[in-house]
Amino acid sequence: MDEATDQPRIPGVKYRKITRHREETTVIDGVPSTRKVPYVAWEPVPPREWDEMILRGVIGLAVVITLIAVVATTASVGGLLSKMVPEPVAYGMGVVFTASWLSCLALEWLSKINPDQAQPARIAGWVALAISMGAVFTYGHTLNQPWAGGFGACIDLLSKGLWALLIRHHAVPLDEGVAHWVTQQEQKLASRELLSGRLLRLNRRAAYQRAVGGVEYQAAGAILASAQATTSLPPAEQTPEPAPSAPVPPAAGQGGDEQQAPVPTVTEIDRQSIAAIVREVIAQNPKVSDADLVTAVKTAGHPERSNLADTVRRTALRVDPSRKAS
Repeated sequence: MDEATDQPRIPGVKYRKITRHREETTVIDGVPSTRKVPYVAWEPVPPREWDEMILRGVIGLAVVITLIAVVATTASVGGLLSKMVPEPVAYGMGVVFTASWLSCLALEWLSKINPDQAQPARIAGWVALAISMGAVFTYGHTLNQPWAGGFGACIDLLSKGLWALLIRHHAVPLDEGVAHWVTQQEQKLASRELLSGRLLRLNRRAAYQRAVGGVEYQAAGAILASAQATTSLPPAEQTPEPAPSAPVPPAAGQGGDEQQAPVPTVTEIDRQSIAAIVREVIAQNPKVSDADLVTAVKTAGHPERSNLADTVRRTALRVDPSRKAS
C-alpha cells in the first residue's frame, strides 16, 4: 500500500521516497500478535552544504599532497644518505624528516584554541620543515640539479602551508576570560589525574610492604605513629626529653641492677607479619606445605583475601629457596 501520496509536502522543499515500518497488532481470541508492516513515505532532502563539501575537498587534497611529500622527501633524503649508510636505514631516516614537522603540526592542531600553547609546536614545525627542505635541495645539488632540488623541496612547504591554513580556519579565537576559564579547568583535571596516579602507586607500595615487610616494618610504623602523636600535642603538654648520659658502671659491692640505664619503652605489636609467621613455621617444619602455611597465617589473625595464598607462597620461596625445586 502506497501512502506517500497522502503525506502533505511543503512547496520548495525537495523530498525523496523511503520505506519505513510500523507495528500492526492483530488480536484473535484475546491473543495479540504484532508484526512490522512496511509503508512508503516522503522524507525531506537537506540542501547541499557547499561550504562543507569544499572544506572536505581541501582536506582530501591536503592529505594527498602530504602523502606525495612524504614519498618525495623520503626518496630524496634516502638517496642522499645512502652513500653513508645502508639503503634501508637511509630511507628510514628520510621518513623522520617529514614525520617531524607532521608531528609538530598535529600538536599545533590539538592546541588550536590556545595560541600560547600552540606557539612552540608551530615554531618547531617550521624549523623541522626548513631542515627537510634543505636536505632535499642538497640532494638535488649533489646530482648537479639545483633547480630540481629547489622545486622538490617546495613540496613539503606547500603541504605544511596548506595544513597551516586549515588549522587557522578551524581555530576559534577565545575571549581572555573564556580562555582563562578553560585553562583553569584543564589544570584542575590534570592535577586530579596526576594526584590520583601518585596515590595509586603509593597505596600499592604500602600494601606490598605491609604484606612482606616483617616485624621491622610494623615497628617502624609504630615509631612513626608515636612520633606524630607526640608532635600533635599542645606545647604545654610536651615534656622535653632528658639529654642522654653515658652509662655508669656498677660500683664495687653494688648490684648491677641498681645502676642500669632506663630501658626505653617498646611498642607491642599485636600481630606478626606474614614473613615472620612463614619463617617461624618453616624453621619448625621445613617440609610444611603451602596450604599449611596459609592456615598458619590466617590463624595468626591475617584476614582472608584473594592474593593471600600467592603472597604466602612467594614469601616461603624467599625464606627457603630450596622449596622451588621440591
